[in-house]
Amino acid sequence: MVDLENIKQYQVERPGTWTVFGSPEDFDAMPITHQDQIIFLNKEADSYLNRLLESAKLVYENDNPFKKNNFKSVVEYTGMADEKALKKWLFNRKIPFKTNVFLMEDSFIYTTWKMVVKYSPDIFFGNDVIVFDKTLNWCLFYFHHDHLFFGRDNVYDSREDDERMAGLNEMKKMYPHFKFPY
Repeated sequence: MVDLENIKQYQVERPGTWTVFGSPEDFDAMPITHQDQIIFLNKEADSYLNRLLESAKLVYENDNPFKKNNFKSVVEYTGMADEKALKKWLFNRKIPFKTNVFLMEDSFIYTTWKMVVKYSPDIFFGNDVIVFDKTLNWCLFYFHHDHLFFGRDNVYDSREDDERMAGLNEMKKMYPHFKFPY
């Protein structure tokens, strides 16, 4: 069974198509030390991480991903055209380079924060991207309109969701044919 501790076991070969790290040829041209820090994950790991991301409530909507005040602090960045400034801004988030992170665009990639910073101009270019680590204490969200959001110190409180589920369970007891909305 997939979990955060054994996620590397769900590795697949480099896709034969374009990824956030470029074309297959671009990826193969990277230094081996960089390639070794980028792990493409299979569908089972994708499914697990999507469920984790959803249940952790790290992100809500694209144009305002942290609208529910799920983080104590949120900073935004819009200077995507200046690669040096972008890398400096990411570096100043104070995430250690060796930190393993989950990067999600179309599918999940397990990599290091160093690779996110190093290849940020390629990663934060097209589609929406989410980056977080196993602590779920911070989240970086790239909105495809050249806008980065970084939330730190997760304060998500599950009580509201727990109360809603308790209410649904009560409905199920009272009305056996009641269908859950999810």
